[in-house]
Amino acid sequence: MTVPVPSASIRTSLFRDGGGAGDLTALYREIWRLAWPVFIGQGLNAAVGFVSRIIVSKLGPTAFNAVNVGMMIFFVIITVIAAVGVGTTALVARHWGAGDRRKAGEVLQQSLIYGELLALLIAILGVPLSRVIFHLITASPESARQGALFMTSLFLAAPVIVPGFFLSSGLRGAGDTRTPMFAGLVMGVLSLVLSYGLILGGFGLPRLEVFGAALAIIISFGVFSALLILVFVLNKAVLKLPRRGWRPINEIGVSIFKIGVPSAMEWILIQVGLLVYVGIVYKYGETAAAGYFIGFGIVGLVQTPAFGVQTAATTIVGQSLGAGDHARAEMAFRRCAMLGFVMMAVMGIGLYEAATPGVIEWLFGSLQGESLHASGFEDPIEYAREYIFLLMLVMPLMGLSFPIAGGLRGAGDTIPPLVASSVGMYGGRVIMAAAVYAVFHPPVQIVFLSMFPDLILRILIMTFRVWTGKWKLKKV
Repeated sequence: MTVPVPSASIRTSLFRDGGGAGDLTALYREIWRLAWPVFIGQGLNAAVGFVSRIIVSKLGPTAFNAVNVGMMIFFVIITVIAAVGVGTTALVARHWGAGDRRKAGEVLQQSLIYGELLALLIAILGVPLSRVIFHLITASPESARQGALFMTSLFLAAPVIVPGFFLSSGLRGAGDTRTPMFAGLVMGVLSLVLSYGLILGGFGLPRLEVFGAALAIIISFGVFSALLILVFVLNKAVLKLPRRGWRPINEIGVSIFKIGVPSAMEWILIQVGLLVYVGIVYKYGETAAAGYFIGFGIVGLVQTPAFGVQTAATTIVGQSLGAGDHARAEMAFRRCAMLGFVMMAVMGIGLYEAATPGVIEWLFGSLQGESLHASGFEDPIEYAREYIFLLMLVMPLMGLSFPIAGGLRGAGDTIPPLVASSVGMYGGRVIMAAAVYAVFHPPVQIVFLSMFPDLILRILIMTFRVWTGKWKLKKV
């Protein structure tokens, strides 16, 4: 399926496009067509997640930190399932670009089978490990109790949550980012209503606090999956699922996991690294952790443009290689990286101007209180504001990193992003943060600075891989 590239022309030009202006205009249109639904869908979901954090903050810093850490731990495990999604997008895009619609549908079918089997396994293993894992992160017994309850609920519901991941991955590989967007809009609105109702007892619903936060996620993701299933059942999807053959096919399963497992390992290592990093931040107290989690929630809100461009890069590179058009795949790398950098720089400036201390205090004022100040630590709002300032400076680097990684995944070349993320997270962030804390015990703001070498190392490693051009020869 992959067209051989002469050795003399393997390397990729990082700064110069081939083709004419018409090709470039058409590429920008395609990037925008694929990216804007992801902007909206991811943006709404991130906004809902951010508002949910505000709602949970009304329960106090212990519950706030428990839910945030619980989500991080849960996503360490759920990224194993994401391996199926990444492999699905890349393989569907490759077959779609080659014009083999039947094979693309068969790949999606197999991703659903293997994905559900993984979800069942994760539910079985995750439930008994929830409390043990949480006790390793925080020394607070109450935080561990609430976090374990939150995690256990999510693990039990994993088989209900995950089908939407695979269906949306397949549709994006086929170039349809709108259908997942519309389903995501419904999910986001429902999640917002349920979060307020089930966490705080609004709208006549029972006040379930931390368990209510988990239940809101479970129901909204379940509805997301149900809506996408309905689209396929009614035969309204651009990608068609075979009616027969609903049994595991080893050949396709191996291809899916061959591409997806490195990406899953990448995300697992990132999440584990972040958990270790959070453990270091926790050494500065619950207040510092609360300030960090405010900033962390804002990260999810402002990085949606990078996710949109990343999705476009994955789809365009995969389809271009499937069609044998290496020049267009190269151009997608360059232009998506450039767009990501500019968009995230603009978002960073806007974020810093909008996130004033007064605004943050209005949103998360419930985390303040005499008990926190009595511990001798600063106001969590101050921690959050300082983190946001550093975040503004690092966001353009995110804008470069995401599309480059997305393009490599679209090519099925998922090992380099794994290596880059591992070196960046552990060599640039965790080791630096742990070392400076152990040697100097500096203010936590110095620990926050470790995100800079993290992203710089990732970009350098992945850019080198793109320059070598070996991603063009990757067989899937």
